Amino acid sequence: MTRKNRSDVVAAARVLFAEQGFHGTSMRDLGKKLGLMGSSLYSHVVSKDELLVDVVREASSRFQVLADDVRQMPGTAAERLAHLIHGHLQILTEDPHQARTFLNEIRFLPESERKEAVEMFDLYQQTFRDVIQQGCASGEFQSEIDVALAANLVLSLLNGTTRWFSPHGTHDVSSLGDEIHQLLTTGLGNSPTVSLQ
Repeated sequence: MTRKNRSDVVAAARVLFAEQGFHGTSMRDLGKKLGLMGSSLYSHVVSKDELLVDVVREASSRFQVLADDVRQMPGTAAERLAHLIHGHLQILTEDPHQARTFLNEIRFLPESERKEAVEMFDLYQQTFRDVIQQGCASGEFQSEIDVALAANLVLSLLNGTTRWFSPHGTHDVSSLGDEIHQLLTTGLGNSPTVSLQ
């Protein structure tokens, strides 16, 4: 049997937290998945909490790298938004267990780590707000857009793909990103927006 290390334990936790939820996963479940008995498992990790912290920090750092890339890249708002969309989808699909744990289980972090994770994600979301604001200012996007709401909606749309996307479906990640970008930048119709109220 190959000797296990902490990264193996974190990887197993990613999968179980995504499939069973944080509270639905016990240390015994982790030990069973890894083929480790009690004392051997606890030589790598003290608690489930610290495993969840590790998984969330790994995901946060990946999103932050993407945000940093977009902040530094030149180009139009539409080009920068395309980079955000494709990069975000890539993160979600490259490690779906990590992504699902990050999106669904972050609320179970210990308070101080939860606050840190929320602050990091708000910084990430600020990149979306900045890009959309750039597009409004340049005339690429409608000037009357509620920028904060638009950023929330874009992220909700992207994160929602974790519930239905399959790499074996009609679209691969790249073409899915193209379709979402097209929808967001050109909309569904050719007519001006009509109020239904």
